Amino acid sequence: MSVLTDVDEAPLISAEGYEQLCRELDSLRNEARRELGEQLREARQDGDLADNPALQRLLEEQALLERRIAVLEEQLAAAEIVAPVADGSVEIGSVVRIRDGDGATFELELVGPLESDVPKRRVSIGTPVGQALVGQRAGARVEAQTPRGPLALEIVSVGRRHGDEETVRV
Repeated sequence: MSVLTDVDEAPLISAEGYEQLCRELDSLRNEARRELGEQLREARQDGDLADNPALQRLLEEQALLERRIAVLEEQLAAAEIVAPVADGSVEIGSVVRIRDGDGATFELELVGPLESDVPKRRVSIGTPVGQALVGQRAGARVEAQTPRGPLALEIVSVGRRHGDEETVRV
């Protein structure tokens, strides 16, 4: 499988990531819009519309909400869901246990650019580390060219997460 990272091509996403973005979009369209609409109605009843800081803040919040909804709709429409592979190679959706040059071992989940979350160790395939890992297998040694310089990594194992379950090694 070839993983596309060119900006002109459809952004790749895991099925789990696609579902998560769909849930966020649904929540924003329904609950967030409804709650904000109620707050706007209340603020409009507070008198002068021209001199109403609460109303102005809510209108700005509404614009941000609508912008986020539009972005999610565009991303989901363009996204290509990547089917998981079970051949042991690193792809979107893989959970990779790696060892760095200092001997520290940690896990990363490789994801598409729309679902990356570095604090949660969800690393995009478009990052230097993600690009170095894609297509590799357990035992491989790779070098990622990061902004801080080269980073030597060894792939200890490759697996997949199934929902909230533990990583299944392939």
